Amino acid sequence: MTYSTQQSLIINNKVLKNNKVMKKSTLVTGFTKENFKQWLGKKPVSFLAGINRPIDPAQVTKLAQSIDAIGVQRTLVVAEFAFITGKKEMYVIDGQHLYHALMRNGLDIPYVMVEIKDKADLVEKIALLNASSKSWCTQDYITAWSCLKTDYVKLNEYLNRYDIEKSLTASILMNNGTDGGNTIRTIKKGEFQIINEEGNVKILDYITDLLKVIPRQDRVRNRYVCREFLNFVRSCPDYNHERFMNNIKKVKDDFKFATQQEGRLSDFFYKLK
Repeated sequence: MTYSTQQSLIINNKVLKNNKVMKKSTLVTGFTKENFKQWLGKKPVSFLAGINRPIDPAQVTKLAQSIDAIGVQRTLVVAEFAFITGKKEMYVIDGQHLYHALMRNGLDIPYVMVEIKDKADLVEKIALLNASSKSWCTQDYITAWSCLKTDYVKLNEYLNRYDIEKSLTASILMNNGTDGGNTIRTIKKGEFQIINEEGNVKILDYITDLLKVIPRQDRVRNRYVCREFLNFVRSCPDYNHERFMNNIKKVKDDFKFATQQEGRLSDFFYKLK
């Protein structure tokens, strides 16, 4: 099989695998190392800084080594739109690391084109593409949606402010419990919304104060402490944080012991309110 035939098959496979994302994709033959920046009448091709992840040179190296070993197994995804700068430009919306790996190896760059309607459609398609490859972490989704939704900007600010697990902080701001899995899925879909911001930020402050009383523990134990305290505070309309903190500091050792036993913290907190 020749290189060009192999590339054509790879492109077709990519389109079929991502049919839900790329319903209106256009199959093209691919960029070459020389014409990539001058494609379609010397129009420059840009990357989506602030939406896509920053380039990680170590990841480029891994991809370059993989290409040396087994060839190119996927394509770039590109689109042309005007809603970012006010004029039509070509953007790589998926495959930044692949592009740099192929350039490093001196190979042609296969790609498909997709139709992007607006900024929301852009972020949604980027999220879908990365969800299928599992290459994005939760913070990548927050960064991407922040360019479109104010609540994601606020979420990022609160994540920087509080040293509390990411999914737990987001759950509290959504006025939910501590189900991290559902929260992460909501963030990825672009559906995160802050509810009762003032009240829930107070709870984040309360949790921060509580975690100062005893040394930080493992992730599971910290989540248990935060979950029980969150349920306790939300069930006490007359909660007085200053009084509670004064009381818990007097029984610091008992508090530490209670964190080691599932089911004890709830009663322990109520006795101190």
